[in-house]
Amino acid sequence: MSQDAQCSFDPRVAPRDAGDAAISLAIGTCQILILFGLPGALVHSLVGSTTLTVATMLLLYLAFALYSVTKVELSLEGIRFVRVLGHPRFLPWSDISDVVEASRSELILHGWLWPLVLPREMSPSCTSLGHFRIQFGKRFVYFPSKDPQLFLAAVDQFSKRTVDVV
Repeated sequence: MSQDAQCSFDPRVAPRDAGDAAISLAIGTCQILILFGLPGALVHSLVGSTTLTVATMLLLYLAFALYSVTKVELSLEGIRFVRVLGHPRFLPWSDISDVVEASRSELILHGWLWPLVLPREMSPSCTSLGHFRIQFGKRFVYFPSKDPQLFLAAVDQFSKRTVDVV
């Protein structure tokens, strides 16, 4: 394997079944109301301007989009989270202590609901199944690979190799 070998994984966006869609819709609606609706309502109550209210909500959505993970790249060096803003952006394998599939309840509680602002799962995913918890130090993040088995196999392959010194 060459030193620049890498592979990338897109997040799974679509729900996996009707139950998954219902859970994602319910939690997503609550998140939208809290993260965008409450600030919009506050702005509207203070200034009474629909234009400023909509602008506030759009700016908050833009901030959310800039923090969203659009894909991850695995290489011999580690995992790179492709996004405009936010941390972590890159985790070397030496900092990663575990990559395991997370249960639905774990993801909902620790990935989506707490902390609500800058949650640990920052992809545009609408599924609560097939997410991986990536542990580094005392922190962790979640990622919902489109192909969970291939993602886990790549993690296993890349994390166990070392970069050859030429």
